Amino acid sequence: MDSFKGFDDDTLLLLAENKFNDSRPYYESIKEVLKKKATIPMRQLCSDLCDELFEIDPHMNLIPQKMVSRIRRDTRFAKNKEMYRDNMWCMFMRHKHHWHHQPCMWFEIMPGGYSIGVGTFRIEPGYLDVYRKTILENTEEFIAACESAYSLGAVVDFECFKKEKPGSELLPKSVRPFYNAKYLYFINFSSDLSPIFSHNILDEIRKNINAYTPMYKFLIKVCERIISEKGKNYDED
Repeated sequence: MDSFKGFDDDTLLLLAENKFNDSRPYYESIKEVLKKKATIPMRQLCSDLCDELFEIDPHMNLIPQKMVSRIRRDTRFAKNKEMYRDNMWCMFMRHKHHWHHQPCMWFEIMPGGYSIGVGTFRIEPGYLDVYRKTILENTEEFIAACESAYSLGAVVDFECFKKEKPGSELLPKSVRPFYNAKYLYFINFSSDLSPIFSHNILDEIRKNINAYTPMYKFLIKVCERIISEKGKNYDED
């Protein structure tokens, strides 16, 4: 596979026009152009990062075709029945069908900008119980992971339970909101799209991945603890 050279200037416009038309005949008429300008470059980007991602997590799914989102939306169980999306992303994570609760890092492009982030793919009560135990037992590691994510200007997004969870009082005040969170992710967003039109965006993605790696590994620790305690295919009803 060729190396990533950047997205063409009209890539996002083509995605937006396809979403606006919301028509299978229209999509079929530009399908090959979209593949050339959107899907293939995103796969090339993933391929260029594979060696570094393997060093972070050898269990990560590193097949570019399976790391990149589709343009056609799955609307079977969605209230929004629009058939196509105007954004595209790639996810750096273990295979979602083989590993429940696993974290992910991502890169996403959209008409309004691009984002690079890290967070948890799936949140359930059983996951949160183990997540909180892991913070209590590895508080300094968690703080260091947060500081690393913040180091490049990432912002955190979470929503807390109204009532503090038991054990919160044992933690520093700065950590308690994370401990009581219903979900958690860090994100760097830029409205300046110019970097995505050259290979230079790879350097920015690499810097963010390096900064996010401690948080990714902390969340992997949570995931693997669930697998150890409850089994690989554990689900919380």
